Amino acid sequence: MKNNIFIALLLLVQASSFGQDDMSYLKTIEGVTNKMIELISGDIGEERNWDEYRNLFLPRAQKMSLSVNKEGKERVRVMNLEEFIRNVGPFYKRDGFEEYAIGLEVNEFNGIANVFQSYYCRNLKGTFEKRGINSYQLVYSNERWWIASTLFTAETEKAKIPEKYLFKKDKEKIKKDNE
Repeated sequence: MKNNIFIALLLLVQASSFGQDDMSYLKTIEGVTNKMIELISGDIGEERNWDEYRNLFLPRAQKMSLSVNKEGKERVRVMNLEEFIRNVGPFYKRDGFEEYAIGLEVNEFNGIANVFQSYYCRNLKGTFEKRGINSYQLVYSNERWWIASTLFTAETEKAKIPEKYLFKKDKEKIKKDNE
C-alpha cells in the first residue's frame, strides 16, 4: 500500500512538473511570439489547439490586419480572438498553413513590450505565400507574458521588409537572390 501511494505521488509530481515545463514559453517574449505562429501552423486537415492559442492572449485581446487591395486601397480589419478563430481557423485546417519567424525586434520596458516579428508564411496547397511583419503588444502580469494585441501586414512590391527586421541569414539570402 505504501509503495502504491509513493508511486502515485511520484507520478503526480512528474505530471505537474511536465505541465510547468510545457508552459515555460510563457516566461519569455520570444517564447510567446514563437508559440503563436507555431500554434497556427499545421498540416492539411489538422485541427489547431485553439485553447492553447487563447491562453497566449489577454481575454479582450484584438487581432488586426492591414492590407492593400488591387486598387491600392488600404483596409484595416479588427477581430477579437473568437472572430479570428471562427473566420481564419477553417482555412488553416482546410489548406494547411506554415508560418515561421525570419526576424525579431523586441523593445521592452517595465512590463510592456512591443515586438516586430518578421514572418514567412504559406498554405500547403501552394496557392498562397507571403512575407510580412507581425507587431505584438505584450504585457507581463502574474509571472508570464500575455499578448494584448497583434497587428500584421504583408510585404508588397512597394513596401519591402527593411533589412533591420530580418535575421542575418535571411539578409544574406535576399542579397544572393538579388545578385
